[in-house]
Amino acid sequence: MRKIFAIVAIVLASQTMVFGQKAKEVLEKDVPVRFVKDFQKRYPEAQTVQWLKIDSLIYDVNFINNSGEMMLRFSNKGVETRWNVELKYTPAKIKTYIEETYPKYKLRKVYIVDIRNKKTYQIEVSKKFLFWTRDAKILNFEIDGKFIDEQAKN
Repeated sequence: MRKIFAIVAIVLASQTMVFGQKAKEVLEKDVPVRFVKDFQKRYPEAQTVQWLKIDSLIYDVNFINNSGEMMLRFSNKGVETRWNVELKYTPAKIKTYIEETYPKYKLRKVYIVDIRNKKTYQIEVSKKFLFWTRDAKILNFEIDGKFIDEQAKN
């Protein structure tokens, strides 16, 4: 019994280490000045601001605005805006597509994403196994619910 517990603990710890390396929280002073200034200009009233360094060229900022939880991604390619959407507001057409095409997957997160004035839905789905999720995917949909593509979630 102790061996099984030890194996489960090691697996859980390794999963945490792997998933924990995706982004690193950083202080605002460690973010490129152009990104900070752009963010402050767009959302001067933002609250609960958290900066994350994805890699040397990509930074995310999570914050709360009067329109709810939001995230901006700054990179050399431009700015991506993301709004969290409550699961209950997922369009029926998208829910149906996921239920039929990914029957073993569960809806985890829903976002509306705006990249260069083109809005899409970005849906996170995954399978659940014991205490952690597996085989996570990101599904992209047009704003009218038409499927665009699937990506493995890193």
